[in-house]
Amino acid sequence: MTYKSLFSTLIICTVLGTSPVFADPWHKFIDKPWKEHKHKHKKKEVHVVHHYPKHRLPKDAILLAIAGVTYALIDGHYYQQRKEKYVFVEKPPKRRYRPGKVIRQLPEGATAVNKRGQQYFVSRGNWFLSIGNGKYVVVEP
Repeated sequence: MTYKSLFSTLIICTVLGTSPVFADPWHKFIDKPWKEHKHKHKKKEVHVVHHYPKHRLPKDAILLAIAGVTYALIDGHYYQQRKEKYVFVEKPPKRRYRPGKVIRQLPEGATAVNKRGQQYFVSRGNWFLSIGNGKYVVVEP
């Protein structure tokens, strides 16, 4: 046996013999990657921002007008507009009047407003349009 062949054999044995040492430790669950572990993972707390300046609302914010008050819906949380910022609130009040709803009598304190030659009635941020026979329909402003 020559030195070259002995040296080649020694190199090959060294490389092949040490390859399992460098195996990725995450490969121990190849057969069952869904295997349960014994430790529990900590749940991440959701951080709710308590206010946003008006000019810094996220681009995906949805603006809503409910009962005459403007709200921003951001990541499932409601923010009420107060002056130059939006402040976190639990949930906005439910709308009593939905657009398209027909009512027989205007709410107390409704005031008449002329807009583009049409007479509307406004009460607490809700707009009403007369459809005759003493009935009114709720409309968007």
